[in-house]
Amino acid sequence: MVPGDFDQSLSDTRATGHYDVVGTGLRIWTDGTLGSTNKVAEYVNTSTPLAQVTNTGLDLTTTSGTIKPGYQLVVDLDGDGDNDGILVGEPDAYGGNWWLGNHRTFPVDPAVATNPNTPREGGGGSPLNGTLAQWSGAYPDAVTNAFGFSLGSGVLGDYTINSITFGDTAYTFAEPVVLAGKEQCKNGGWATSTAPVFKNQGECVSSFASGK
Repeated sequence: MVPGDFDQSLSDTRATGHYDVVGTGLRIWTDGTLGSTNKVAEYVNTSTPLAQVTNTGLDLTTTSGTIKPGYQLVVDLDGDGDNDGILVGEPDAYGGNWWLGNHRTFPVDPAVATNPNTPREGGGGSPLNGTLAQWSGAYPDAVTNAFGFSLGSGVLGDYTINSITFGDTAYTFAEPVVLAGKEQCKNGGWATSTAPVFKNQGECVSSFASGK
């Protein structure tokens, strides 16, 4: 996974939040006073039924801080195509329960908040919380539209995400591979490019010939 995979329309990394690829990990840190600009949050798109999301996790190394990043799922609970909120997993604080919160571009759907079937286990980051099995049981048409992480807001910390697990895959991180010229397209070099991705050697060579 490279930072270019992050959905910029969902990004919520603020002025005193930062990330950088270090080896195969992603360092995320905040460096402001304790305030709302201390936040690093990024998401990768998917289209996965919530009922199939049974394996999630952040493999972390802590440099500093006491409040770890949380795992986040952008969800369309009623299957109407609109995001209804973010399910936040913070196992150190709430065990296996996931609480439903707002995103900067979309609040929790009021219909979800008032639905008597919405999980309300208590003791979570919001009144609306329960296990993923409870959420998918209450909303059988729910779809996960993105997965990601968030440090903050209002948190000081410095962590490295060694990998982020979604489903059967543990994703590590890398810098984008950008070829310098058409000679690097040869001998399979075109297939190593990640920014952009080429279909074949000819497309790679043509991109440099046309100055794209």
